[in-house]
Amino acid sequence: MQARARLQGAIDEHSGLLEVVEATAVVICQELSARTVTVTLLKDDMYRDIVKVGDYDPAESIDVREQYPAFNYPEATARLLANQAYVSSDSTRDIHHEHLQIVPEELVSGFLGVPIVADGQVRGEVFATRRAAEPPFTADDVEVARDLATQLGGRFPTLLAEYALANPDW
Repeated sequence: MQARARLQGAIDEHSGLLEVVEATAVVICQELSARTVTVTLLKDDMYRDIVKVGDYDPAESIDVREQYPAFNYPEATARLLANQAYVSSDSTRDIHHEHLQIVPEELVSGFLGVPIVADGQVRGEVFATRRAAEPPFTADDVEVARDLATQLGGRFPTLLAEYALANPDW
C-alpha cells in the first residue's frame, strides 16, 4: 500500500512525538482527502489533542497540556476502547450529537475516528473531518485511517515515553 510507504517515509524523516505525529497526521489528511485531522492521546479517561492539521481556523491552537474528559464523548470513547472505528454517516445519533460541539456542520460532510493501539491498548485516536462539499467518509476510508493509525501505534509508546521524560509537567 502506497499510503503505508508514504507514512513510513514521513516517520523516518522526523523525530520526537510532536514531529512524528504531525507528519503522520499530514499523510492521513492527504490520503483521506480530509478537511482536518486531529491526533489525540487517550489516558486516564482524558483526551489530550497532540496535533491538528488541515483547514483549521488560524486562531485555533493546541495546548498539549489541556485535557478533555472522555465522559463528554461516551459513545465514541466506548467504541474506541473496544478497538472499533466510528463514522458519522453510519454512527448512532449519539456519536453525531457528541461531536456537534467540535464539528461545525456547515463546514463538514462527516467525520471519523479510529483508535491508535499500542502494546494491545488503545492509547489515542485519529479523528478526521471532510469538507461539506465532499462526500462523507466510506468504509474504505476507515480502513486506510485504521491502517495508518496502527502504523503510528507501533511508535507511540517510545515517542510518548521520550516526550514525558523531556516534559515532566506533561
